[in-house]
Amino acid sequence: MPGRRAVTSFKTRLIALYTLLVCANIAAGVWAFVLFSDDPVKLGTAMLAYSLGLRHAVDADHIAAIDNVTRKLIQDGERPLTVGFFFALGHSTIVLIAAGLIAFTVGALAISLLGSLPPARRAARLNIIEAVGVE
Repeated sequence: MPGRRAVTSFKTRLIALYTLLVCANIAAGVWAFVLFSDDPVKLGTAMLAYSLGLRHAVDADHIAAIDNVTRKLIQDGERPLTVGFFFALGHSTIVLIAAGLIAFTVGALAISLLGSLPPARRAARLNIIEAVGVE
């Protein structure tokens, strides 16, 4: 029965994908707990970021993009098993790159604005920067 084998293969791949996703989420939670267990503010921030990311994942534009690709693949006779996974992987990669660029830019601005000032003058300059709104 050639049709039965294709269904079993699809089910196996689907179970493997869900297993991977569940394990990755558990690993992220354990990693955050191990890394931030001594600082409840950072642990809370990590949990907040995770929950906001889950909420962001079901935004209408994301669902529409995944739905459009899924429908197109079905029209072409293909199985759209990993469309959402690769959409999420690509989206999170762009978010991480943007966050890294922002962190690098803030660090470079802090060095150029503060330079090698003594700590007291550095704190005063930071207060002025915050008051002016240049962050």
